[in-house]
Amino acid sequence: MSRSSLLGASLLVLAGTGVATAGDGFKFDISGFLDVSAFSNDQDTSGFADPDQDGLGALANGKLQLRGTYLTDGGWELGARAELRLQSGEQSNSTSGADDWFQAEKLYIWAESGLGRLELGAQDGAAKQSQAAPPSITKSMRIDNPLMMPVRDGTGTYYRPGGLMLRSDSYASDQSLKIVYRSPRLFGLQLSLSYTPEFSANLERFVKTSATDFDQQSDIWEAGLNYDTNLDDVRVRASLTYLVADNEAPSDTSHTLASPWTAGDLSEWSAALNIKTKGLSLGGAYRHSNARGGFVDHAPVVLTGGASDTEIWSFGALYEWESWKVGANYITGSTHIAVPNLLGGFVDKQKGSGWQIGAAYQVDTDIQVAAGWQSYDFDAGAAINPGGLAQSSIFGGSAYAGDLKADILYTEISFGF
Repeated sequence: MSRSSLLGASLLVLAGTGVATAGDGFKFDISGFLDVSAFSNDQDTSGFADPDQDGLGALANGKLQLRGTYLTDGGWELGARAELRLQSGEQSNSTSGADDWFQAEKLYIWAESGLGRLELGAQDGAAKQSQAAPPSITKSMRIDNPLMMPVRDGTGTYYRPGGLMLRSDSYASDQSLKIVYRSPRLFGLQLSLSYTPEFSANLERFVKTSATDFDQQSDIWEAGLNYDTNLDDVRVRASLTYLVADNEAPSDTSHTLASPWTAGDLSEWSAALNIKTKGLSLGGAYRHSNARGGFVDHAPVVLTGGASDTEIWSFGALYEWESWKVGANYITGSTHIAVPNLLGGFVDKQKGSGWQIGAAYQVDTDIQVAAGWQSYDFDAGAAINPGGLAQSSIFGGSAYAGDLKADILYTEISFGF
């Protein structure tokens, strides 16, 4: 079945569920949040055109969520949801790197019954929706999938040296147009499946019709299995996800002695476990990706022979009592980076890690004030960043392939409504 046929059939299914509707079944609600952070960044970098990116700073991240639902006589729930996002430019958007401060991020419709839920539109994929995650004291200013990144590279944007991004979630399809199916939850288990034909983040386009781009990944298929249940006074959440995509036009298909790798198709999987008992939450997550650094945009670096494989481990602990919380997080990752060499190409390894500790006070159900410390440490490897000169093309480096040590003192105020 072609892409257009599949999308058209999904629209017909969604439209067909609403033939017989109840006159008073419509509901509409508005919700959202705003996270604001002030911080001091003591940052030491090498391999950057402009390493002076430390000092005082402030970031913001927020969403306005509009949601409408309609209940039919047949028991179907039809719905639509839109999300508008306020962000701190390129320090908030890790995937597309969009520098817009305000943008439409999600827009999708759904139909749900006892058979499950079908979604169509700009929405997260099955892998990300299914993902369990380690607990975090902060909302947006966190070290695993931060929505506000205080550490900047030499161009002043979201820091991802050599593509290495410390995220344990599978986010490859971002909020591109897709079809998502979520099964009913049975004995704590829920299965999710999704298909994304093309990248179309931030509603810039829905279905790409122009010529293919080198190394653009498309036909993204995702599967996620989520487990969520209570065992006496213990809540257990777990997930297992898998994602695969097709490289439309590989940029490099020839083997040479200097560069024996070829461009390939994207694939990754992740697993996570979170346990909460009384006030204590403990969790861990793992992601393996064949995209270099685990960083995925429309054209990630995916090389055969394990020459770009990445592993990310993430752990978190959180303790809550009355209106107080204390917590700690640790994340570490390593990625293989292919190094061309006239005597024979070889693979070096880049490493990165981050720590976070903090405390928070819940003023009321909608306001939280947090403060703490973060630390980042990235080692590019001598072959990738020789003499701290990775910004020079002579060594095949870039502004994203440096060493870094950073310590951040931060506060975060979170408002919800």
